Amino acid sequence: MRTVSVIKAKNHLDLLLEWVRQGEEVLLLDRGVPVARLGPVPQAQDESLSLLVRKGLVRPGTGRPELQDLPLSESRGSLLAHLLAERQGFPLPP
Repeated sequence: MRTVSVIKAKNHLDLLLEWVRQGEEVLLLDRGVPVARLGPVPQAQDESLSLLVRKGLVRPGTGRPELQDLPLSESRGSLLAHLLAERQGFPLPP
């Protein structure tokens, strides 16, 4: 946690906000006495997703998926076995 005097905080608020945006907490001191703490606001799940979009790590979908077009297996058996086989690239026989 960084500590900054109130006077320096007034003069460099943009820098303090940048630190907070990066997830750091900043302790404000008035004549050496702690008086306030600046910290990031906890993000909701939707805000976390929008942060990933802004960073370019994910892209939002473009429309609704057409579930009727998905190929469905006609075979019976363990769903887990089918998923693991598909992940490994070895489809199970019907």
